[in-house]
Amino acid sequence: MLHLTNLSRIVVIVVLYVQLPFVYSHELDYKLRGNNRHEGIAPEPVSGNYGIELLSALIFNPEKWKPIPKDCKLKFYLPKQTDANSLRVRVQEVNPHEFYFMKPIKKFPWKQGSNNFQWPTDVIQKVPLLEISKLGVIADLKPNPDMKEPKYIAPVMFYHSSIPTEANAYSFVFKVGNKNAKLGYAIHKGDNQKPLIERSLGEKSVGIPFVIFWDSSKASEGTYKLVVKGKRTNDFTKISQSVYFYHKPLID
Repeated sequence: MLHLTNLSRIVVIVVLYVQLPFVYSHELDYKLRGNNRHEGIAPEPVSGNYGIELLSALIFNPEKWKPIPKDCKLKFYLPKQTDANSLRVRVQEVNPHEFYFMKPIKKFPWKQGSNNFQWPTDVIQKVPLLEISKLGVIADLKPNPDMKEPKYIAPVMFYHSSIPTEANAYSFVFKVGNKNAKLGYAIHKGDNQKPLIERSLGEKSVGIPFVIFWDSSKASEGTYKLVVKGKRTNDFTKISQSVYFYHKPLID
């Protein structure tokens, strides 16, 4: 029979072991790589998110990421050249655990029309707990940290092998900050007041990512607006986030 003191020591050791973070070598630090991107492990301070935050906006593509491929690839469409001038692209974990980030350099030559970007998975392969399937991507046309302001984004195709020829669906990932909230969403064609679809999301917990999936197979080309809104469960404060994006049915 274990003595109580010895048992306490075992419990303390187990607790300490669980709390220890995985330490990566400085080789994986977030830094400039290949002259076209910053990539690596970069723990960021917790932001004061009190609203609804967009974490990822993807053209739905059920790609298989195991085994890990040689390269990751992005493809997206910009309807105007002015969009390219201010564009910021970010790849990140939607639920941060390893704190992996990849951002193309600010002066990358984006252009009006179809854009492509790819990078090797050398860093990803050295982060054993990182799953590519759990990464999100945002192509932000008008970067603005104020979550009360509308977001203007370009949905991204994230892939490594064959690429679909049609954008038949989209996957948007959000999270709420500060307090739980009961939410719903609607999708509009442009600024048309009447929504194409409107759905309830129920109660969403603080910091837990949730997905909005839109079947766009019957949608015509053009600008759409996704509105996520609701009330906090503690004080019924209203919160909302609008996301504008351009739907191009055919991928070229």
